Amino acid sequence: MRPLLLVAVLSAALGALAQTTVARAPSIRDGMFTAEQARRGRIAYTGPCDRCHGVKLDGAADDPDMLPAPPVAGPKFLRRWSGRTLAALFEYTRTTMPANNPGYLSDAEVADIVAYMLSSSDVPAGSAELRPDALAAIVIEPLAE
Repeated sequence: MRPLLLVAVLSAALGALAQTTVARAPSIRDGMFTAEQARRGRIAYTGPCDRCHGVKLDGAADDPDMLPAPPVAGPKFLRRWSGRTLAALFEYTRTTMPANNPGYLSDAEVADIVAYMLSSSDVPAGSAELRPDALAAIVIEPLAE
């Protein structure tokens, strides 16, 4: 009788384990910004950002007197920030950019610019806007190339 009881208990445990889903952290792939927000971000990016990071967001300075800066979109950018959260990217951008006037941009403008950076990296848009207060759990990860 004991072996039968052991089999029953193990079967129940394995069945419960099979039904358990592993919670996945929200990702940039989950549509964390809207197309309209990315459009606003493109407008806000022009001027304070493109002089150093380029109009293509590739790090090629548009101003010949400026040194090249890191790319802020594309596979290289996503790999550089991989594993970190959008909160880290937002805070870094908010507190250090533009380099000649950190803190110049409002939180809403920074959120819009981050949405533009993601959109320019071929990250899919969604139905809700990126909100500065909801970025801590959203993980940046490279997209399949």
